[in-house]
Amino acid sequence: MDILQAFPKPLIISELGAKYASMDVMEQMVTASREVGADMVKFQTYRAATLSTPGSFFTMEDGQKVSQYDFFQQYELGRHEHELLIARCKAEGLAWLSTPSHTTDVDMLEEFGIAMYKTGSDDLTNLPFLRYVAERQKPMLVSTGMSSLGEVEAAVEAILAQGCPQLILLHCVSSYPAKHEDANLRAIETLRSAFGLPIGLSDHTTDEFTSVLATQMGAVVIEKHFTLDHALKMPDHQASLDPEQFKRLVDRVRLVPKAMGDGVKRVLGTEQKWREAGRKSLFSANAIAKGQIIAERDIAIRRPGSGLHPHRMSDLMGRPAAKDIPANTLLGWEDFA
Repeated sequence: MDILQAFPKPLIISELGAKYASMDVMEQMVTASREVGADMVKFQTYRAATLSTPGSFFTMEDGQKVSQYDFFQQYELGRHEHELLIARCKAEGLAWLSTPSHTTDVDMLEEFGIAMYKTGSDDLTNLPFLRYVAERQKPMLVSTGMSSLGEVEAAVEAILAQGCPQLILLHCVSSYPAKHEDANLRAIETLRSAFGLPIGLSDHTTDEFTSVLATQMGAVVIEKHFTLDHALKMPDHQASLDPEQFKRLVDRVRLVPKAMGDGVKRVLGTEQKWREAGRKSLFSANAIAKGQIIAERDIAIRRPGSGLHPHRMSDLMGRPAAKDIPANTLLGWEDFA
């Protein structure tokens, strides 16, 4: 069971998050995700009561402290909201998946017929939860932010031991937004070498640059946060792309395999006319009389390349001209005895 075969490579996921706007806006985001070329949209499925503890706080990038419990409670997607979003996905012909945070979230997503799970970096070391997800026998995308290689190894072993049919690791830098200099894309190669698994990227930078580089490095999945408008100031909006930006990401990522080509060094069809116009040939540098013995001073090397190749110049030395040859004549074998 290779879920990636159903999509172009890499699989591009539009991360919508939790209920960061009205349901009307969230449904519009599903439609916009299809319009900009995403292959799949992703939600976040959680309940504050099973995810966080009252009295715990985030320290945001700007230093502000925010109650974790209040934050998550504000943005919960309930069962009805899931139904609306999934119905819009079906109407748009767009695949979907979600990131659960508790076993009860997994149970609800199973009722909706989820085809693939994504687990967040926050749960990479939550091995009991990873085992529970893996037991559903669905493909899994597993983010690896905030982790050491040893922690990733423990997660991989726990998941595969439960018979997970397909595991894809996502390199991730858990910063919102992440700086380009922190992207550490060579970790994609490290993860691939260490585990022999397909590797993707969960990209939290502010543009498409790292996603394009990751695609060139063989990333099979690109996940990127999406917003309809940065003016909405939804959570994670600084790490999100608006429709114009996301469309540019899709276009550039899709261009990578085309630009990489097949590696065969040959004359391409598009080069043929330039090969003739841009290469050089042998010309008469001056008027040459019939019977004159050709010397180097009589030959010029110029464009275009439709006559004798320059490397044949030595073959002409010492030959007599078969006829009178005007200056600036494109030379051919018929011009010499």
